[in-house]
Amino acid sequence: MKRLVVASLLALAAPAHAETRARYGGSVEATLLGAPATLDPLNARSHAEVTVVELLFDTLYRPRADGSVEPELADGPPVLDEKKTTVRIAIKRGIKMHDGTELGALDVAQTLERARQQARWLVPGLIGVKTDGDAVVLSLRAPQAELPLLLALPQLAITKAGKAPGDRPIGTGPYASDGLDRARRKLQLRAFDDHFAGRPYLDQLALTWYDTPDAEARRFETGKAQVSARGAAAFAGGRPAFKSLDVEGPAALLLFVGFGRAHADLTTDRAFRKALDLALGRGGLTSISSGERVIPTRSPVPVEAGGSALAAASRAGDIDAARKQLADAARRVASLRQLTKLRLEVLIEETRPDDREIAERVVLALDKLGIQAVITAVPATTLRDRVAKGQCDLWIGQLAEPISAQLVWWSAAFAVGNDDWAVSQLSLDPAVAAREFAQRLPIVPLMFRSVRMWHPTNLHGVAFDASGRPLYADLYLFGAQIPSRSGGRP
Repeated sequence: MKRLVVASLLALAAPAHAETRARYGGSVEATLLGAPATLDPLNARSHAEVTVVELLFDTLYRPRADGSVEPELADGPPVLDEKKTTVRIAIKRGIKMHDGTELGALDVAQTLERARQQARWLVPGLIGVKTDGDAVVLSLRAPQAELPLLLALPQLAITKAGKAPGDRPIGTGPYASDGLDRARRKLQLRAFDDHFAGRPYLDQLALTWYDTPDAEARRFETGKAQVSARGAAAFAGGRPAFKSLDVEGPAALLLFVGFGRAHADLTTDRAFRKALDLALGRGGLTSISSGERVIPTRSPVPVEAGGSALAAASRAGDIDAARKQLADAARRVASLRQLTKLRLEVLIEETRPDDREIAERVVLALDKLGIQAVITAVPATTLRDRVAKGQCDLWIGQLAEPISAQLVWWSAAFAVGNDDWAVSQLSLDPAVAAREFAQRLPIVPLMFRSVRMWHPTNLHGVAFDASGRPLYADLYLFGAQIPSRSGGRP
């Protein structure tokens, strides 16, 4: 299977029993960074959600390592008319879906039409979608040079009849779902034998998530799980049962503070948002990790995509400037003139333990401004529903996008903050977007982080794509596990 690899193993374990190549078969238990609130590609935002989408669904195009894209479900590049506002994309024939039916141009058209109606930030300027035989025809308000890249985003993965899938989704991806068990925190997948690009090597892939910081590492350490994102030593002086290696992806996961509407007069006030932004000491965020890279930021765009690096002097925050902004907000927000009665709620997802530490830094910043706040941990589905309804004050969120795709980062940052500014632009100028973002602050960016995966030496194919998603579809077992007592690196 052809996958974009930006980090991979540099060494293979010695083959066992005269094995010379990868073989099909076997089961692996791997990890997600929290519970997926949805299996619907269109609404995928968190790292866990886009990871699952990669396995269950396919997109029209797939990014290459050099930033270009290659056809996946599409049967060639987009064909543009002279004005470059009408685009024809042929769809490959004979692609099977998990239920045995054949993918058609109508499934693609209906998927893109749903995105046009419900998530305009994904393809800004898309004004119409129709089928033409085995092809789809897109009508654009203006030429869109980034169209192939946008059509490679996981949110635009193709679903059956374009509908939002439930907890047993039907896609065309390399794995099919055997059931989502939220109570046991597990998504069970099986290899899809009829995947058009070839079935994955593994027969079964179980994806799990945890609600305590050490549960995942402890399970990995005993050998019951084969992939861990929380290091290989939960016990003091301990080591995993089997010799292990690690691989790290790009710092393409943005952690941010979002705003709800429980105290709408406060959280919609731009001066209040700026006060929180300025009060946050981002330098301390680097300690919230299991060894992966953490890059504090005030920009929603990675440096690799043209975002601005955070100066060392800014990492401590500027509490005096923050208090001035808060005083400005108090002229309009009555609750800021009665701080003893004001108490804000910060929502976090209960199976992302790092988010609690991040929320604690937010609470500390608010305390410096004289504002009380409490942290409430809720299930992923509850977090999603309450955020959608505005039933909170603040919340900790994630965005995972291709690390070098500047347009996508700007569009996603405004969209996740329920701000339509980016969608209204015929073309998105990065300098203008940066200025508007600083003024509006739809979200408060905190840090970019990479993901680091630990695995036994006989599990190969552990790598990441340009969005920092682990390429679990490429995993395969080779040889026998080596006990750590033989001298393996913990």
